[in-house]
Amino acid sequence: MTVVGFVGYLNIGSALYVTDIYKLPFPMMSFSDPVFTSLRFLIGGPICLLSGSLTFLTHLASVKDANAEFVLLMSLIAFGFGAATVRVTAGPALTWLAAIGSE
Repeated sequence: MTVVGFVGYLNIGSALYVTDIYKLPFPMMSFSDPVFTSLRFLIGGPICLLSGSLTFLTHLASVKDANAEFVLLMSLIAFGFGAATVRVTAGPALTWLAAIGSE
């Protein structure tokens, strides 16, 4: 569901921004864009969970063949990307949520 919202925001937001129908008070797809930052934060979590569970299940099944080693490598790379996404976007997303709560 979050991925659909993220892709929808990118497509619809970009189309509205390019056609000058709706101008945002902040640069689109930047760290000052609260919707974009929050959606990236929400996508980073499932990436970590899914790639971590894939790593765990591959370790349970078999790690002796080349296919399992490839799956382990790719899942650990995906986990790193997901964790980096969460780390980079956690601060701005939580700041935006705190600002909403204080209003």
